[in-house]
Amino acid sequence: MVEQPFDHLLTSNYSADDSEIPDIRFALVDAQDRLRSLEEKLAELELSEIEGDLQSLNERAHERDDIIAQLLLCDEQRAHITKLQSTLSPLRRFPFEILSLVFSFALSNSQKGVSMNPSSVFWGISQVCRLWREVACEGMPHVWSSIEIDCVGMNGQNPTSTLLELALRRSGTRPLSIRFYFSHKDKLGVLSESEKACLDLLAIQSFRWKEVELQYISIAALDGLSVAVKGRIPLLRRLVVENVPVSLAADTPSTAEAFQVAPQLRHFSLSGFFRPSRFYLPWSQLDSYSGSFRDFHDFLFVLESAGNLNTCDVFWRNYHPGLMFDHLNMRTMRIHGELMGLSRLRLPYLQKLALDDLLIRDLGTVSAFLRRTPSVTSLEVYVPYDMGVANSIDLLSEFMDACSNVTSLVLMGEFDMRSLCSLLNTSKSGQVVMPRLQHLSLFVLSTTNSELANILGVMVESRTRTSQRSLDNEYDHLSSLTLHALREPSVILECLKPLEETFGLSVIVKLV
Repeated sequence: MVEQPFDHLLTSNYSADDSEIPDIRFALVDAQDRLRSLEEKLAELELSEIEGDLQSLNERAHERDDIIAQLLLCDEQRAHITKLQSTLSPLRRFPFEILSLVFSFALSNSQKGVSMNPSSVFWGISQVCRLWREVACEGMPHVWSSIEIDCVGMNGQNPTSTLLELALRRSGTRPLSIRFYFSHKDKLGVLSESEKACLDLLAIQSFRWKEVELQYISIAALDGLSVAVKGRIPLLRRLVVENVPVSLAADTPSTAEAFQVAPQLRHFSLSGFFRPSRFYLPWSQLDSYSGSFRDFHDFLFVLESAGNLNTCDVFWRNYHPGLMFDHLNMRTMRIHGELMGLSRLRLPYLQKLALDDLLIRDLGTVSAFLRRTPSVTSLEVYVPYDMGVANSIDLLSEFMDACSNVTSLVLMGEFDMRSLCSLLNTSKSGQVVMPRLQHLSLFVLSTTNSELANILGVMVESRTRTSQRSLDNEYDHLSSLTLHALREPSVILECLKPLEETFGLSVIVKLV
C-alpha cells in the first residue's frame, strides 16, 4: 500500500489538519470502491462453488482456498476503511479541556483521588494512545493532586511507590489532598516496606499538603511523622486521623507532635485508641471537629482547648456527671450515641442541632437542653425505633413545647404520626406548640393509608391557612413540607395537593 502523508493518524488519536482532510476523504472513497470490487469477486467465487457440484475434490478445495483468501482481503479492507473513518471522527477534535472533563468522570463517587492501584481505570486511560496520555498526564494536575492509597482494599496487592512518584510528578506544584488507608496488620504498629516507602514519599511533599486523611495509622507511624513533617505543613487545612488501632508495643509513643505547627489548620477529626489530649495541635485555630469519644472528659478537653470551634460532629460513649461547661462559639452540633452529656453543656449561641440514634426516653434530656438554649432554630432528630416507653406521648409533648424557637424540624425514623399531628395541629384550643415552625421534614411510609394521610393533611392545613391567631403573630405559617420515603407516597401527595394550590405550600419528596 502506498504511503500517505496522513498515515500517522491511523496509529494515534490526533485530529487531522485541514490540509489532510481532502486526501483522507479521497482515500476513503478509493478504499470503499476497492472493497466493493473485492466483495463482487467473492460473490462470483461463492456462486462458482455452488454450481460446481460435478468438479473434482481437488478443484473444489482450491476454490475454497480462494474464497478464504478473498474473505481475508475483504476483512482487511473493512478494517482499513474503519481506520480512515476514525481519523475524521468529531471526537478527535474535542478540545483538551473537554477530554479532561470526560476523563475526570473515570473516578468513582466513592473515590476521593487517583488510586495507587495499577488496575485503576485512570491509569488505563493514560495508556490508550499518545493523545490521551498527553491530556491525562500533563493536562490534569488537579486530578493527580488528589491521591488515594488503599492498602486495606487492594486484596493483598501492595501499593506501588512508583505509581505514587508518577502521580506526585504529574500533580505539578498544586496543593495535595491525600487519603491513606493503612493495612494495620502488624499489632506492634510496624509498617510494611511498601507503606513506609509511600509515606516517605508523601512526607517529602508535606509543604504541599492541604487535606490529609490517615485511616488505621499506627501510633508509632504517627510519631515517626514528627521528624519528617513537623513545622513543614504550611498549607494544611483539614486533618483526619481515624480508626487508630490499639498498639501492643511496650514503647508506644504517648504523644503525636507532627501537626503541632500548622498555621492554616481549621478542621480535625479523630477516632480510635488515641486520646485528643495526646495530640499536639494548634487547637485555638480549629473551627470544626469530628470524632468519637470513649470518655466524655475527652470531649470537654476539646471544647476547652478549641475555643473557636463553631461546628462539631461527635459520638459519645460514656457520660460522667459534673459541673456545667460553657462554650460561646458553637453554632452547629451533631451528636451520636449517649445524649446525657447535653445536661452538662451550655451553648448559648448554638443554632443547628442534629441528634442521631435518639431514644424516646432521651427526649427529657433534649427538652431541658433546648429550654436553656433558645438560640436553636434548626433541629434534626432521628429515632431508630420506638422503645415503647409508657409516657412517650408526654415526653413528645414536652419536647415540642421546648422547641419554641425552632423554625426547621426534621423528624426521621419511627414515631407516632397521630400523636405528632395532634400536637402540631393549631386548630385545637390551647397553646400552640412550635409557633415559629416554617419548614417540616418527616419520614413517612409509602404504604400510609388514607386515614393517616388525612390526619397529616388536617395538621398541615391548620398551620398554613390564615387565622386570627396567625394575624396576631402568635405563630408562623408552614411554608414547606419534605417527605422522606422509600417510594412515592401517592396517597399523601393526593391529600396535600389542594394545600399546594390554595396556600402555596411547597411539598418535596425525597426517596431514601
